[in-house]
Amino acid sequence: MKVGEWHFPEELLYDEHHQWLKREGKTIIIGLTDYGQYTRGDILYLSLPEAGTRVKAGEAVGSLETGKWVGRFYAPQTGEICAVNTEVLKNTRLINQDPYVHGWLFKIKIHSAEGQMLMTVEELKVWLELELEREKACCDV
Repeated sequence: MKVGEWHFPEELLYDEHHQWLKREGKTIIIGLTDYGQYTRGDILYLSLPEAGTRVKAGEAVGSLETGKWVGRFYAPQTGEICAVNTEVLKNTRLINQDPYVHGWLFKIKIHSAEGQMLMTVEELKVWLELELEREKACCDV
């Protein structure tokens, strides 16, 4: 689905941190959305959690830096980091070039159902359109 000029695959779930989530059994894959990578700009530095790290839903687990922005990644669910995409650590531009396939960040083996509110692509569309309207209204002042 397209929202504005950005693409959001319909089979994924999304959170308010502009992260996407793909479920694979008891494991989830997390990445930054097309809109998320666009608004942050070219990613220059990336810090991701190590495999084996226990994470709690909602807590910061990594960070990224661009020329204009510093931000964090958050664990959408409680569990244990079971894989990290070492390719994006070597080449952070993969996140900007292909956020949904080669630019994934890390995987979490889910330990509990506890987690952040996630949105379907339809819910994301409504939420993001409201966010974009608020941003436009703020900047038009």
